[in-house]
Amino acid sequence: MLRHISILAFLTLSLVAAPLAAARADEHVAIAPDLTADVVGVGVIELRRVDVPAFVAEAISFGVIPETEAPAAKQGAAAIQGVYGLLEKFGARRAYAILRVSDVAEGGMTWIVEIDRGGNAAEAAKFLNEMRQELNPRGAGLPRHEVRDFLYPGEFAVINETIVAAGSPKQLERVRELHAKAASGSRSDVLAALAGLGDADAGIALVGDADSRRVLREMFPQLPEPFAAINGKFLANDVRWAGAAVKFPPKFQWSFVADGATPEAAGVLEQATKNGMALAGVTLLKQSIDGPPAHRERASTFLPLLALVKPRVEGTQLSISFGDDEQQLAFMRDFLPAMTQKWRNESYRNTRINHFKQIGLGLLNYASAQKDVFPAASSRDANGRPLLSWRVHVLPYLEGGQLWKEFKLDEPWDSEHNRKLIERMPEVFRDPDPAVQAAIGDRGRTTFVAPIMEGAVFAAKEGISWKDIKDGTSNTVMTVEVVPERAVVWTKPDDWEVDLANALAGVKRDDREQFVAGWCDGSVRYLSNEIDPAVLKKLLTYAGGEVVGNDEIK
Repeated sequence: MLRHISILAFLTLSLVAAPLAAARADEHVAIAPDLTADVVGVGVIELRRVDVPAFVAEAISFGVIPETEAPAAKQGAAAIQGVYGLLEKFGARRAYAILRVSDVAEGGMTWIVEIDRGGNAAEAAKFLNEMRQELNPRGAGLPRHEVRDFLYPGEFAVINETIVAAGSPKQLERVRELHAKAASGSRSDVLAALAGLGDADAGIALVGDADSRRVLREMFPQLPEPFAAINGKFLANDVRWAGAAVKFPPKFQWSFVADGATPEAAGVLEQATKNGMALAGVTLLKQSIDGPPAHRERASTFLPLLALVKPRVEGTQLSISFGDDEQQLAFMRDFLPAMTQKWRNESYRNTRINHFKQIGLGLLNYASAQKDVFPAASSRDANGRPLLSWRVHVLPYLEGGQLWKEFKLDEPWDSEHNRKLIERMPEVFRDPDPAVQAAIGDRGRTTFVAPIMEGAVFAAKEGISWKDIKDGTSNTVMTVEVVPERAVVWTKPDDWEVDLANALAGVKRDDREQFVAGWCDGSVRYLSNEIDPAVLKKLLTYAGGEVVGNDEIK
């Protein structure tokens, strides 16, 4: 499934979010019938030039993929490349995404996969549909996501040895009619745009249609100086197309191209680009000197980039390229590792919060189902001996009901039967950061625990009720994140035993400045390593009667 997800994700991102492939206009005859008057853009990717291992190798060399994750990334890349090999075996050559204004109302765009003469279009379509069914992003229980649903291809069908997918049955029928006529569309401008992007491997070209250009002409706002020349009339009448193109690793290169109707129009685009870069330089310089700390750091990082970006005009075309200069590559080697690590950390942070929110919601639903009583820290046998952690008993309220049914609830966590379920720990109890996972070690251990001390929610042998929380649900911590050294087996009745003499021991981190806490009202927030231990102890009790001000909760 991972391989299938990666392929469709790669196709979607390549075609819609980034770049465009084009050789000569006469090589794109596969989509000629589809180039109707309302086409506003086309994306394309050269499937045979996809080299996933080279992508991964480049990402490793630039620090985008950390060395610790490199072996797994290389292994996954080889597996994905093998699936691309199957597409090539079936004769798949290029994939296109065609965007029409009417697609917005139809809820999806048209996808075309070009098959070489002698290829097996039927088998290729079957393979692509299997990937769709396995991913099934529109399946029951998944929230609607307008952008994802719009980009995701509909069922692949074979039309005249070409594979087509559309966002709706109505669109697919329209495509069938177009191909049945076997006539080329009248959009020579689209083919010219594809050809104009050169010998790239993937990308997107925006050409517009009569209606979109009319809207642009009438509705585009008047820009202030030094951009006043870029008005709606100029964009609609004097810019024929614009696009982005990319060459895949091992020689990565990205470029933006805009084609003016005349050399003079290209000159206007060039001057506007230079004006924009000059304005950006002044703004970044100011931010790097007297902006807020986060802005100063960001501005100082991006300021050197402006000197490396040089717009060029040849004939009627303005182009900006990146990746074909050693200085640019050196900048990326310095910039990308830190940037991607920040993105990863932010992603881990958000995922960690979502996990705690799910756990909190599960506990609240448990309490609601059990007459407003929360679970105890563990279930116990007739002799009072602990059996299984609260994390096991909350499973039915975390969409883990099937796993919960597999436990023998009258046996301890380390019984011969229950011990086999430890490695099947749900993702909601797993920290998303690979570094934290590596520090934890065993797959069945978690850092998401409950605080155990006198007066804490999970401290009693019996679960407490809503009415017991005298301090208020928004003032009482229910769950916390401990450091990797304090990780526990998720099924074991084991949590964070709070050291009353040093309340931060076990949660104060060396790798970041905050730790997560989940509250009895279901909310989640990060608490600072510098929070007063006395304040933290107050927050850990549910009926201590202490008053804690918002300014004390760091």
